[in-house]
Amino acid sequence: MTTEAHAALPPLARAVLGALALGAVARPRSWVFEALAEPALRAAGERRPTQEQVREALHALGQGGWVAQDLRRTGYWSLQPAAVAPAWQALLDTASAETLRDTLARCDGYPLLALSRHGDTRLPSVDAAVARIRLEALTGASLLELKGLEPRLPWGCDRLDQVLPLAVGPVLNDATWPWLAPEVAAIVLQDAVAGCLNLLPAPEGLDLNAAVSGLLARGGPGEPAALGLLRWTQAEWLCAQGRGEWLEACVAPALQASGTPDDAALPGRVALHGAFRALLAAQAGQWDACIVGTEQALADLRKLTGRRTRLLPQQVGTAYVLALLARGTAADLATALKFCLGEGGKREPVLDSPYGFIALAIQMRQGEARRELGSFRPYTLGGRVQVSPLDLWRWLMRAWLKEGALPETLLPAEMEAADQLRQRLRAAGQQVAVAQLDGALAVLQGEQPPAGFFIAGPREQWQQALEALQGIVAPTPAEPAAATETRLRWVLELDARGAVLDLLALEQKQGARGWGKLKEVPLSRLQRGAEALPPADAAVARTLQQERYGRDVRFDLPAAVAALVGHPSVALSEDPEQPIELQEASAELEVLREGERLRVRLWPPMQVAADEAQARWGGSATEQKQLEALRLICVVRDGPRRARLVRLTPAQKRVAQLLGPEGLDIPPQGAGQLQQVLTGLGAHFRIHSDDAQTAQAARELPADARLRAELVPVGEGLQLRLVAAPFGPDFATEGPRLVPGSGRARLVATLGGESLGVQRDLAAERAHLDTVLQACPLLAAAPEGAPCEWTLDEPEQALAVLERLQPLNALQALDWPQGQALRVDSRGTAALTLRVHTRQEWLALEGELAVDEELVLGLQQLVALQQGRKSRFVPLGEGRVLALTQELKERLDALAAVAGLRAGKDDLATLRIPKLAAPWLQQLTEDLSVQVDEAFARQLARLDEARAWVPALPKALQATLRPYQEEGFEWAMRLSYAGLGACLADDMGLGKTLQALAVLLARAAQGPALVVAPTSLVGNWRAEARRFAPSLDVQVYGESGADRAAQRALDRPGQVLLVSYALLQPEAEAFAERPWATLVLDEAQAIKNAAAKRTQAVFGLQAGFRLALSGTPIENRLGELWSVMQACNPGLLGTLARFNERFAGPIERQRDKAARRQLSRLIAPFILRRTKAQVLDDLPPRTELVLKVQPDAAEQAHYEALRRDALVAAERSLTGDAPGLAQFNILAGLTRLRRAACDPRLVTPSLSLVGAKVQAFGELAAELVANGHKALVFSQFVDFLALLKAPLDAAGIAYQYLDGSTPAAERMQRVDAFQSGVGDLFLISLKAGGFGLNLTVADYVVIADPWWNPAVEDQASGRAHRIGQQRPVTVYRLVTEGTLEEKILTLHRDKRELADLMLAGEDGGALPSGEELIALMREQAWPDESS
Repeated sequence: MTTEAHAALPPLARAVLGALALGAVARPRSWVFEALAEPALRAAGERRPTQEQVREALHALGQGGWVAQDLRRTGYWSLQPAAVAPAWQALLDTASAETLRDTLARCDGYPLLALSRHGDTRLPSVDAAVARIRLEALTGASLLELKGLEPRLPWGCDRLDQVLPLAVGPVLNDATWPWLAPEVAAIVLQDAVAGCLNLLPAPEGLDLNAAVSGLLARGGPGEPAALGLLRWTQAEWLCAQGRGEWLEACVAPALQASGTPDDAALPGRVALHGAFRALLAAQAGQWDACIVGTEQALADLRKLTGRRTRLLPQQVGTAYVLALLARGTAADLATALKFCLGEGGKREPVLDSPYGFIALAIQMRQGEARRELGSFRPYTLGGRVQVSPLDLWRWLMRAWLKEGALPETLLPAEMEAADQLRQRLRAAGQQVAVAQLDGALAVLQGEQPPAGFFIAGPREQWQQALEALQGIVAPTPAEPAAATETRLRWVLELDARGAVLDLLALEQKQGARGWGKLKEVPLSRLQRGAEALPPADAAVARTLQQERYGRDVRFDLPAAVAALVGHPSVALSEDPEQPIELQEASAELEVLREGERLRVRLWPPMQVAADEAQARWGGSATEQKQLEALRLICVVRDGPRRARLVRLTPAQKRVAQLLGPEGLDIPPQGAGQLQQVLTGLGAHFRIHSDDAQTAQAARELPADARLRAELVPVGEGLQLRLVAAPFGPDFATEGPRLVPGSGRARLVATLGGESLGVQRDLAAERAHLDTVLQACPLLAAAPEGAPCEWTLDEPEQALAVLERLQPLNALQALDWPQGQALRVDSRGTAALTLRVHTRQEWLALEGELAVDEELVLGLQQLVALQQGRKSRFVPLGEGRVLALTQELKERLDALAAVAGLRAGKDDLATLRIPKLAAPWLQQLTEDLSVQVDEAFARQLARLDEARAWVPALPKALQATLRPYQEEGFEWAMRLSYAGLGACLADDMGLGKTLQALAVLLARAAQGPALVVAPTSLVGNWRAEARRFAPSLDVQVYGESGADRAAQRALDRPGQVLLVSYALLQPEAEAFAERPWATLVLDEAQAIKNAAAKRTQAVFGLQAGFRLALSGTPIENRLGELWSVMQACNPGLLGTLARFNERFAGPIERQRDKAARRQLSRLIAPFILRRTKAQVLDDLPPRTELVLKVQPDAAEQAHYEALRRDALVAAERSLTGDAPGLAQFNILAGLTRLRRAACDPRLVTPSLSLVGAKVQAFGELAAELVANGHKALVFSQFVDFLALLKAPLDAAGIAYQYLDGSTPAAERMQRVDAFQSGVGDLFLISLKAGGFGLNLTVADYVVIADPWWNPAVEDQASGRAHRIGQQRPVTVYRLVTEGTLEEKILTLHRDKRELADLMLAGEDGGALPSGEELIALMREQAWPDESS
C-alpha cells in the first residue's frame, strides 16, 4: 500500500485511518467516532461523521485490506502493517506533533498539561501509554525525552523499556524506522534482532539487516550504549545467519579507542571479539581453534569482570560446548559438563536453556543419569501449538546420544514438529541452526551428517561405554569434598612433663543446631573402617593393633602420635573441645652461665633412664619396642592452641642420658673442651647459649631481629603468634622460631646441612614487639618469657589487626597455612575518584576506587558491596579483603543512603542523586578527586555565589529586625538565589512571620506570591502584612465578594494571595495550573501526613522559591519531616518508602546513629532552627509547674472500673483483631481514660459528680485573677472547656472563648479583644488556637489536660511566651494523680528528644511502641483497699 493509494481514498476513509494510526492499538468503533470529533483528524471543511458513516468506512477499509478487526475483541479495529506508513505519513503531513499530542490526550481522556508538571498524574491505561509513546517516537523524540514520560506511565508499567517495544515494534518497517531518533531506533531494532535470535520472525516490511547496518554506520568509537548493545547483538545474529564474513565490519568501530571514559570497557570488547571469532571457527568445524579461542576469551573476561559464569552470548557459549563434544575426550566432556552447569546456575541440569539439555545428555553418556530420552522429544508433541526455541537442542542432543548406525524410527508427528521448527528458524534468519537441525535428523535417520557437523558419524554402544569407562579410569580433578556429617577428634592425655599417657578417639555429629557433644568411639570400629575415613584420620586409625592375647584393640602410641602432626583435629585432654596445632620440633641444648660456671641441659627436660623399658607381663617384643619409643617422645605445650612434638633420635637419647635431668655442670677450666663438644653436637641439636664463645658454628650469619607473624584462621576469627626467626627469611621454614626478646642470645643450628650461628639482638626483638603492640592496641602484652599468642574471635578485630600488621617494618613476613592466606588492602579517600554528570532531574555520580594496579572497583559496585554492612571491611573473594578507612566508609554510607542505583543496561555504573542535594554533595566530596561537567560546575559556582552574597533588607519593610532575624532573612534569600527551598524552623514566638514578610518584599519584583496558612491564621497574616509590609498587595482567597478565578490569576509584582489549607485542598488542580514566584507554607506541620489530600494539594503547587515555616517540623515521626522537606525541596529525600527504609526505620526503631547523622547532614543546608534560649537574651523566663490533683474516692473508683474494662478490651483486641483495628481499639480505650481523668462526666454524663480537676481549676483561676494575672487555658476536649466555664461563671470571672467552630471573622476579633484587656482568661481548644496566635498580654498558661504530643503543648505555651512578652510566664499542667496523665508526662521527654536531636544533631532514642502504650493501662492506678 502506497502513499498514492492512500491519497486516492475518500476523505472519511483517510480520516478513519488517521484516527487508528494515532490510537496505535486496536480501538473500538466508538473511540474512532469520538476521535473524529477532533478537527485535526479531519480534512479541512469536512464535518464530523455519524456513527453509521464510521461503521461503513471501517467495513470498506477492512475489505480493502487497510484495517483488520481484532479476532479476540469484536468491534475493535487496528491498521494492517502495510497501512501504517502511509497513514502516519498523511497524519504528520496535515498536523503538527503538538496538535496530535493535544488531540490524543483528549481522545484518551487525560490532561496533557498535568503530564509536564510535578505530581503523580499518570497516563490512564497501557493503551494510552502505547499511543503516546508511539506518537513521540515517530515524531523524532529523543531517548531522554521519552524517559521524561517514564514517571507518567500507568501503574504496573513503570519502565520505558516495557512500553517502547509495544509502541514502536508493530509499526517498524523500512519507511518508519528512519523517523526515529538514533538511540530510540537502536533500542527498537535491538529488540527485533534479539527476537530473531529467539525464533521470532523479523518485522514485516523491514529489511532488518539493512536497517541495522544503516543505523550502525552512524555510530563509532564512544557511541551511545544503546548503539553498542545493538552492535554486539547484530554480531551474534550475523553469525546465526551464517554471514560471518560481515562480523569484522560490524564490530570494528567498537574495537577502536575513543579517548573517552568508554575506553575502560575496550579490553572486554576485545575479549568478546575473540569469542565471536572462536564461534566462526566452530561453524567451520575447527574445533581446536574454537576451544582455544573461547577459553582465552573466558579467561580475559573473568579477569576483567571478576565473574565466573554467564560471560558469553548464548550462540558463542553453545558453540564452545559443541566443539568440546565434537573433540570428545573424557576431559572435554567433563569441561563441557562443568561449563553447562555453571551457565545454568544449578548443580543439576535445569531444562530451561540449551545448557540444561547438553548437561543432561553428557550425564547420560557418562552413566551419571538414566538414559531416558523423553526429555529430548519435541515440545509440540504434547499437543502444543507453539514451537519452542529449545527444540533445536532436543534434536541435537538426541542425535548425539544415538547408539549404532541403524536409523531411529521417527514418528510422523516428530517429522512434522521438525518441519515446523525448520520453518521458524528460516523465518528468523537462523540458517546455521537450520543446517544443525538437518545434521541431527541425518544422524537419527542413519545417514552421514554434513561436513563440519559436531557429530562425526554413528557410534556404537560399546564405543560410548568404553569412553565413559575411560573417564572413570582417568577422572578429572575432584572438587573439594563436601562437609561431612560426622568428624573425629583425637585427644592426647599427657603427664606434667609432656609424656604421652594415652590417645582417645572421640566422635562428633552435626545436627540442625550445629556440632553435638563429643563421644568416645570404639577402637574396633575405627580399625574396621579405617580405609573409609578421610586420609588424615585413616593414617591415625592404621596404627591400631589387636593385642597378642585377647580381643582388645590398642594404639601403637609412638606411631599414632607421629601421625597426628599437622592433623586438623587434635586436642589435649584438659580441653577436648579446643583443637590445637601439633607441629614437630627437634630437641635443643641450652648453655646457661651460672656465675663462673656453665650448665648444659636438654630442652625439653626429658628423663631418659639408662635401662630398657619393661613391657607388662606377657608383653611381646613389639610392645616392648613401642614402649621404648614412647619414652623418647615429649609433647610441649606452647599455648592454648599450639603444641610441639619432640622425638629423640638414638644419638640424642644418649646425650640425654649423659646430661641427666638436671643437666651437666661445667667448671671454667672445661669451657674449651665444652666448645669442641658442642661443635660436634651442633649436627644433632639446636644450641642456645648465654656465651657467644662456647657455641661455635661453621658459618656465622647476621641475626634478623624482625619478627614473623604466624596466622591461622579459626572459625570466623584468627589465631596470631609473634615469633623471632633470627636466621632470617632464607631459613624461615626450617629455622627455629622463638619467643621474641626471650631466651639465649647465642644460637647454633644445622640448617640445609650446614652449621650456622647467630647472635640474637634480644633488645631489638623486644623493640619490634613493642612496635607491633603499639600498632595493634587490641593485642595485650604477654608476660615476660611467655609465648606472644592471641586469639581474635571477632572477624572485625581480626581484620583490623591484620590491616595494621601488613605494612609494619618490624615484621619479616606473615605466615599462613597453605591455601588460607588472607590479604587486606587498606584504602582511603585519596584512592577514590568521582565524576558528576548533570541530568534533567538528577545528578549522575560515577567513579572508581583503585585497590591496586589490577583491581579497580566501580563506585556502584563499591556501594553495593558496602551497603547494609556495619563493618568497614569488604570481602573481595579469593582471600582478599578491602579495608576502608573510617572516613571513606562514612562517605560511602552517606552516598548509599541518599543515592539511588540507576537500573538499565545503558547506565550500570551510575548513582542517582537529587539535584537539590548539590550542597550536600559538594560538602561530601570537598577533598576528593572529582570531575564535574559544565552544568554542575555552574551549579556549584552559583552555590558559592549564594554563600558569598549578602542580600539587603527591603526598604519597604516597616520593622527593625533583630540580628538573628536578619540572619534568617539572609539565609532564606541565599537559598532562593541558588534555586533551593528552605524550612525556617525557629522556636515559636521568634518572628517567623516577620522574616517571611521580609522575604516576600525582597522577592516581590519577581512576581505574585502565594501564602498558605491555617484558617485561624489567615487574618493574622493580613494584619501583620499591613503593619510590616504595607507595600504588598495582599488578598485573602475566597473572602466575601472575591472573584476566585481572578485571584488565582494574579500576575503583578508585589501581589500576595493568602489561602487557607482548607480552601486550597478542594481547588488543588486550579492552583497547580500556574507557577508562583514565591510560596510560603505557614505552620507547615499541617502537611505532616504525606498521604492526606491537603498535603498532596501542596505538593502539586509550582513555585520559584518555597519557604516552609514551622516551629515543630517533627512532632511524632520522621515521616513528618519528609513531608515538610518534600514541600519545600521536592525529591531531596527520595520517595517516602525509600526515606522510611533509609532513615526513618533505622533511626526510630534501631537508634542508628550513622543514619541519623547522614540525615542531619543532608537536611542541614535547608533547615534553620534557633531556640529562644539561643537568641533571646531579653525574653523573660518561662517556668513550668505540674499541679497534681487528688481525686476523691468516688472518682477513683469510677476511673479504676474504666481502666480495668479498657485493659480487658485492649488485650482481647491485641490477640484477636487485625493489627490496624487492634491499634485503633487501644487508642480508643486510652482516650476514654484520658477523658475520665479530666472529669467523670465526660465519660459518664449521668453522673452528677464534679471532678477534682474542675474544682482545682476554679480555685487556680480565682487566685490568678485576684493577683492581677491573665491566663490562657488550653484543652484538647471542647466539652471539657464547657465544664471549665462553670466555675468561672459562678465566680463572675470574665473570659474569652475560641474553638474549632468559631467563625474565622470572629477569631481575630476575640484575640484583639483579649489583647486589649477584655477578659481575664482565654479558653482555647488546643487544635484550634494552639499555634499562630499572638497573646502576649497573658502571663500564665494552663494546660488543662496533657496531650500525647509535647510539641503541641509547647506551641500553645508559645502564644504567650514570645517576642513582646514583658513579664515572666508560668505554665501550669493540671494532672490527675493515679491516672495515665502522669505517664503521658514521661512520654513527653522521648518525643521532644526525637525532634531536638534530629534538628540539633545529637544522638537520641526511639519513640514509644504500641506495647508501651498498652502498658499504661496495665498499671493499677491506686493500690487495692485490701492490700
